[in-house]
Amino acid sequence: MNRCISVMGAAILLTGIAAAEEYPRIETSLGYNYVRFFAQDNLPAFSANGGSGQFAYNLNRWLGGVVDAGAVTNNNFAGFHVDNTQLFFMAGPRVSLRKSRFRLYVQGVFGGVYYTASAPIRGLALTAGPFPILEDEITGRLNASQTKFAMAIGGGVDLKIKRWLAFRPGAVDYYYTRIGDLRAPGDNSQNNLRYTAGLTFMFGGERPTPVAPAPSTKKCPDGSVVNVGAACPKLDISLSLTATPTELCPGETAQVSVTAAPGVDIHQMNRTWSVNGQPVSQGTSFAFTGREAGTYTIGFNASSDKFNPASAQTTVVVREYRPPTGTVQANPAQVYVGEKSSLAATFEGQCGGPIQAPRFTASEGTVQGDQFDSSTVQFDPSNHAEQRKTVTITAKAADSRSEGTATTTVDVIQKAMIVPIRLPDVLFERNSARVNNCGKRVLLEQLRAYWERDPTGTVVLVGHNSSDETAAHLADQRAMNAAAVITAGTGVCLSIPQSQVQVSAPGVNQNGVSFESSFCEPSLHARSSANAEMRRVVVWFVPTGGQMPASVTNAQPASALSLSGLGCPK
Repeated sequence: MNRCISVMGAAILLTGIAAAEEYPRIETSLGYNYVRFFAQDNLPAFSANGGSGQFAYNLNRWLGGVVDAGAVTNNNFAGFHVDNTQLFFMAGPRVSLRKSRFRLYVQGVFGGVYYTASAPIRGLALTAGPFPILEDEITGRLNASQTKFAMAIGGGVDLKIKRWLAFRPGAVDYYYTRIGDLRAPGDNSQNNLRYTAGLTFMFGGERPTPVAPAPSTKKCPDGSVVNVGAACPKLDISLSLTATPTELCPGETAQVSVTAAPGVDIHQMNRTWSVNGQPVSQGTSFAFTGREAGTYTIGFNASSDKFNPASAQTTVVVREYRPPTGTVQANPAQVYVGEKSSLAATFEGQCGGPIQAPRFTASEGTVQGDQFDSSTVQFDPSNHAEQRKTVTITAKAADSRSEGTATTTVDVIQKAMIVPIRLPDVLFERNSARVNNCGKRVLLEQLRAYWERDPTGTVVLVGHNSSDETAAHLADQRAMNAAAVITAGTGVCLSIPQSQVQVSAPGVNQNGVSFESSFCEPSLHARSSANAEMRRVVVWFVPTGGQMPASVTNAQPASALSLSGLGCPK
């Protein structure tokens, strides 16, 4: 049964082939039936013969319905003169595969079977005659009948003789029945094989369309008409090439592809790729690897038996190697000593791979990352005028092959030195810290003139004493008294802020400062003239922005000293 179902499935798949064939609406078949009943547990195999008829209605070329009815009989079943007759009536679908001269079909029909059987009843009889004997004789028949389920699955072939008549040389079905066995009640299934042959009569449907005569000419793809058997003219085609990328460096690769008009299969053509006219490949695409710098012409030629030769070209540029070059900038490009400048550089190259971040160096001063620091730039310390120095900044950046260099300059300026102004020394009597009139004149007249012109300047007072003096702390006292004259702010005294007055008292150590007596030396008594150059307060005025005298050490602001009690001396 499984095999029959597989046959039906295969036939269904093939029905599309018959879509263009004509078909009848109604078919009637008459034929001979042979059924082989296979052996069962208590019955031997036997055969039965008979006939059947089929009526089919086709819904389309491949699908229809069929009614199958007939009967088979065996008059001498198993040698017991048992009559065995089966009448079947079944219906179901039919699938057909039609060709011009034959039709294959598979079908499955389902229905019932009417089964009858009769067997003779035998007895003994005494015969007449002079010598009577007992003899076996038939005294009657025993009849039985059943109506049960039946089905047949199979297929056959019809050979068309005429449009309305076909011969069926054979059809084979798996014939299954459910007739109960009186001798074995549990055995009620029979697997049988049915063979059918006969004639099929076909009605309805359309007459086949007359076959048109074969054309003597044909139309070619280019629109021209030629005789059948003659070759069509070859077609012209257009090709185009595309390179990606169109510019590359030595060693890099560009993919070159070809595009043809719709309907043209490049794979079916003879192909040749060339570089600057030299054949290099025959594929459907081409990979061009950069060589020496220059412009290269990539060509493609194609031909076939259907198309005239065609060609296309494109160009690929191989760039030359250029080492990194660039520029460097310093912002600002002019700084004063101690200030910083930000550095930035831009480098470009070609065919050397990525360019690394620039590195900076300076001919003088220091560089940290991208910052130039001018603090360590050296100038002539003996030159108090403004000085300038040009520092060269160098930036370097490298690719995979070489290093590029760029330079710029930064002007470093040393401002003009504002030197302190030396005033006449304030002189003192031996063992005395009193500021005399001449000293007051220096402090209240000459120093006043400088301070009034530059009120943010600084006054530096340095006290000294000679080694032959016996009073204690004379140098400190002399410097503090001089500071009181210019900071007391009462009477004739000045009122310079104590924070702008620096006081130092190195004592007998003169620190190499020369003696500047000016007009005050005669103010000392004759007996005090000896070592007078050591009994003094050195007076400096440092203009705003100027530097402290190099000889001054350990100075402190007057505001840190106890000057309030000294007042303005008389």
